[in-house]
Amino acid sequence: MKKKAELVFIPVPAMGHLVSAIQLAKLLVNLNFNLSIKVLAIKPPRDAKVSAYINSLTADTTAAATISRIKFIVLQQSGAEVDVFRFTGSLVQTHGPLVKEAVASIVEHANSVPDSPRLAGFVIDLFLTQLVDLANKFGVPSYAFFTAGAGFLGFQFYTQALHDEQNVDFVELKDSDTEFTIPSYVNPVSTKLFPSVYHLP
Repeated sequence: MKKKAELVFIPVPAMGHLVSAIQLAKLLVNLNFNLSIKVLAIKPPRDAKVSAYINSLTADTTAAATISRIKFIVLQQSGAEVDVFRFTGSLVQTHGPLVKEAVASIVEHANSVPDSPRLAGFVIDLFLTQLVDLANKFGVPSYAFFTAGAGFLGFQFYTQALHDEQNVDFVELKDSDTEFTIPSYVNPVSTKLFPSVYHLP
């Protein structure tokens, strides 16, 4: 008989990231009956849509039968009001201790209750990879989850290589008509169509 295992998912509390993480979690538990998942959900300040989605996941009893091996732990948000754009960047600092406490409780429960699943690893949103250190402290592997499609992942790798190997400065190309032939896209892409973050100094 295979041992039961449990993954801890830590998604960024943005709708595109959260929904993708939940869909991946559903896929994984459907493929492996010995796997369960704890999703550490963070309710961001001033984002009623994400908070409502998290509430629907934790309260929907009809979905519970479908995803009975996926449980949600809602982490209390910090009392301080923060700018939405700064919120994601400060998540590790503000919620790292809460994540550690939640995972410690999961491990304690697994050690005290017979036949409980054992912590097998962290699945961490790409924007929260600093939490890899926390996974290391618990002695489990961590997996970075990239929520966008393969085409955009190829774009990220390609632009990173241009920056690192050829010193391409995309800020300087902000208003130019320069196009790049990116292997993961069919057509050349103008720098004018690059995500705005590429044009920030």
